[in-house]
Amino acid sequence: MADSKISGLDPVSIAEISDELAIVSNGVTKKISSSNLKLEGQRRAEHNIVIVTESQTINLSNTVSVNVIVVENPGLTITIQMPENPLEAQVCQFTTLTNTVTIVQGSGNINPSYAGAPTAGFKATYVYHTNASNTWYLIG
Repeated sequence: MADSKISGLDPVSIAEISDELAIVSNGVTKKISSSNLKLEGQRRAEHNIVIVTESQTINLSNTVSVNVIVVENPGLTITIQMPENPLEAQVCQFTTLTNTVTIVQGSGNINPSYAGAPTAGFKATYVYHTNASNTWYLIG
């Protein structure tokens, strides 16, 4: 096989279990299967912390999937806006902590809605699907 630049290779959108990738481990180039690459030893996630002290609109992060909303005062109302211009299959999670809060659904198609007055510790995970109605679907 002739040497090729990465930019000249055919793209893969979903790695199959047996697909292999080159990886540099301790200064040595080795290979790893996509299955082993997906195996979690320690899970870490970038996250967005939002401190809420008054009723307001919360814009969930466009670049980070995990959103933690810390509600400092009881009796507040927040409107939650899902990320703008989401990508197909984008995941968005949020949780409300510390106090009960009234949640109002922001704009967009969300199925089912997350509106209501959940107690502290409420959490929801949605995935975005590009279809006729461009909908965020509850998956957890």
